[in-house]
Amino acid sequence: MDLSEEGVRRVVADRSHLGASDVTEVRWASDFRPRAALADRFRAGRVFLAGDAAHVHSPAGGQGLNTSVQDAYNLGWKLGAVLRGGADASLLDTYEEERRPIAAGVLGLSTGVHRGEVRRGAATRQLGLNYRESSLTAETRTAPGPARAGDRAPDGTVNGVRLFDAFRGPHWTLLGAAGHVDGVPESVRTLPAAPQSYGPGVFLVRPDGYVGWAGDTAQGLRAYVARVGL
Repeated sequence: MDLSEEGVRRVVADRSHLGASDVTEVRWASDFRPRAALADRFRAGRVFLAGDAAHVHSPAGGQGLNTSVQDAYNLGWKLGAVLRGGADASLLDTYEEERRPIAAGVLGLSTGVHRGEVRRGAATRQLGLNYRESSLTAETRTAPGPARAGDRAPDGTVNGVRLFDAFRGPHWTLLGAAGHVDGVPESVRTLPAAPQSYGPGVFLVRPDGYVGWAGDTAQGLRAYVARVGL
């Protein structure tokens, strides 16, 4: 782009209702060049990449920060589970497995918006992202309902408690199990039901707000709990 005074005048005249002569002075001009990049790996041994270190987006998409925050939350609860000594270190491998495909998808979307190939809509709101294919996801119901393991856990109200308020924090939340469930520690917040929007079953919601495990009953939950270090 020509950043000279005459160059700026031409751009203004070509792309606005103003004429070139209406630009009497150019006090400052700069050339913005967007950059898009995605790291080949999000983990190499004890080194983890998150946020802008892992993926760089055009600002046209408006999703770089949201994606980065989700990176941090995803990695944060897994680091906590391993460092507390309860979870196997292999849990950390699921960080790259889950987050890199998401970042790649968002990067393609934001690049499309920047180029004018994609219009903003449901896809750019990013509310349908999920981890259904993750090795950390366990859907054990015979007939899964609308909310499946791997999905972002929907909001709702149970016994006057708003679920998004119940999920807030570093803990896990168990929905649909009445009373204590064998093998589930007291640190897991338990609510006796799940809203109809979830469908039938029992749901264990991860600290980052995604359904990790879903079953027709609470049977089989104990093995999953042991795997994630609860």
